[in-house]
Amino acid sequence: MFDLTMLPARQGDAIWINWGDSDDPHTMIVDMGTEEIGKNTLERLKALPEEQRTIDLLVVTHVDSDHIGGVLTCLADTDPLPGLTINDVWFNGYQHLSGGSIQQPEDAQEATLEAMGPVQGERLSSWLRKQHWNRAFNGAPVQRVPGETLQVVTLPDKLKITVLGPTPERLHAFIDTWAAEVEEALKKGTLTEVSPGLEPMGVKTKPVLDDQIDLELLADTNSTPDKSEANGSSIALLLEYDDKKVLLAGDAFSSELLEGIEAVSEDQQLKLDAFKLPHHCSMRNNTKALVEAVKCDRWLISTDGTRHRHPDTAAIARVIAYSTVRKPTLLFNVPSEYNGWWDDEDWRTRYDYLTRYGTKEGGLTINL
Repeated sequence: MFDLTMLPARQGDAIWINWGDSDDPHTMIVDMGTEEIGKNTLERLKALPEEQRTIDLLVVTHVDSDHIGGVLTCLADTDPLPGLTINDVWFNGYQHLSGGSIQQPEDAQEATLEAMGPVQGERLSSWLRKQHWNRAFNGAPVQRVPGETLQVVTLPDKLKITVLGPTPERLHAFIDTWAAEVEEALKKGTLTEVSPGLEPMGVKTKPVLDDQIDLELLADTNSTPDKSEANGSSIALLLEYDDKKVLLAGDAFSSELLEGIEAVSEDQQLKLDAFKLPHHCSMRNNTKALVEAVKCDRWLISTDGTRHRHPDTAAIARVIAYSTVRKPTLLFNVPSEYNGWWDDEDWRTRYDYLTRYGTKEGGLTINL
């Protein structure tokens, strides 16, 4: 089996991946959404038999609250769950921004790490000091160094993971504003919302699309690139299992993703079986060039549209207009007002695309 579930995660990401033997599968989790979603993820772990409570890899892509918040309420701020084992946690902390590593002794509690700044960040770092932190990289950053061989890690049962980002430059750019970004993104108390003003919101009304020209004009909407240091530090991964490939982009910049794609597939489009689009399908991160760089028929979007009204209509239009695969499928983890605009039979017929929606209770599972 190779299943990917986009859990309901409010405006964020919470991706649960199972592979291998369906009776006793391996598990990888990428982000856990907001704090309220973390509590739901904890219940999902509790529902597993104790002997199956092993997470082969937990990835926390970056510090925005709709990615990291759930990790705090599910794991860092709770009593240890009986039988739960986490073999490795990938997360770039403060020390990683300058290229430093965390050398973990046999007694992990003796490990030292510079303070991450805000109290909220310390909640995660204090928990991570007791875990296997970036174990696959000997405590060094999870990153792609331009001009060097890509970092590749193979998990049990031959799940191959290639690190496409971030680069050291993006990590280093975050140093001076780390404390301020985390203070805003993980602002006390509940961490379920990003502070107003971090990014522009999407449109409130459904676009008028009467013909192909309208779709192309929407796709060509001018949009400035994402400049958030937090998003720039986001971990992006290419997963490969049993000849299937999935790109999990976190909130990464399109330029960084394009460089990573070129590094792994220099002379041709990268063939993917699914692409979890960056930054909840914001038009700042999803460009024509990014869509055209891959050959993919399943485009995954994780957000319920709260706060920023994602997905942006222009970004969705780019997927439909520039996809090099006929009849691309838009897969949404939960139904919302803003992604529901695309559940239009006339549009699906006219623009030759498909839609699939998960549920507010269980999200959406894609069997690969």
